[in-house]
Amino acid sequence: MIQPLLSTKGVSKCFGGLKAVDGVDFDVFPGEILGILGPNGAGKTVLFNLISGIYQPTAGKVYFHNDRIDGLPPHLVARKGIGRTFQIVRPFATLTVLQNLLVARGITRYGHLSKVWGSWGSQSEIKAAMEVLEKVGLTELAHRKAGLLPLGNLRRLEIARALVVGHTLLLLDESFSGLRHEEILHLEALIQKIRGDGRTVILIEHNMRVAMGLCERIVVLDHGQKIAEGPPSIIQQNEQVIEAYLGRKGITYAA
Repeated sequence: MIQPLLSTKGVSKCFGGLKAVDGVDFDVFPGEILGILGPNGAGKTVLFNLISGIYQPTAGKVYFHNDRIDGLPPHLVARKGIGRTFQIVRPFATLTVLQNLLVARGITRYGHLSKVWGSWGSQSEIKAAMEVLEKVGLTELAHRKAGLLPLGNLRRLEIARALVVGHTLLLLDESFSGLRHEEILHLEALIQKIRGDGRTVILIEHNMRVAMGLCERIVVLDHGQKIAEGPPSIIQQNEQVIEAYLGRKGITYAA
């Protein structure tokens, strides 16, 4: 029996009287692309923040490779091989694309004083960073200032930085947001390639066509709770999911 790579067990997060995530259980298996869907405010990004260590859960547990990671700070979660992107792309705008990758590679140095003071621009570091840029199709822009990139390339740069950290698991938070149709197709192919290289992917996505096409399984949240889980063909027929997105049948709203 295949063991899950990542599991959440009854994970909850409260902010005062608001329960943003409420007892969520799900597993993701090695080599899988899992989608996390739900309307705005459903708790999707909060769930990512709980997995990546930005938030500590109010209740519940998170396991990665059967080890508990809830309670660990973000840099230790990242060091285990979990990388993530964010809804709003914020590169180091005055640094080049290559320099942004070299900064991300600092995860291999933090915690080792001798390595911190070593050369960050050595040939071996540059080679490793350029290999990642080649994977995401940014090699020709390596020496371009990151702040000058259009959104499509910024999304690729964000994924590249996550790849440096996430050699096992990638958490992609709305990486398709704001992209043109052609850019979406290229990014879909990139994510399939990343999975083909042996990584596991969990993605939050509002574009239903993208989610249904990329993901083998989908978990749907609404008001912090998991309301459905299964393959896309089942999820898109689920009455509770349809209600969460479109509202209750038969109800009309006054203008």
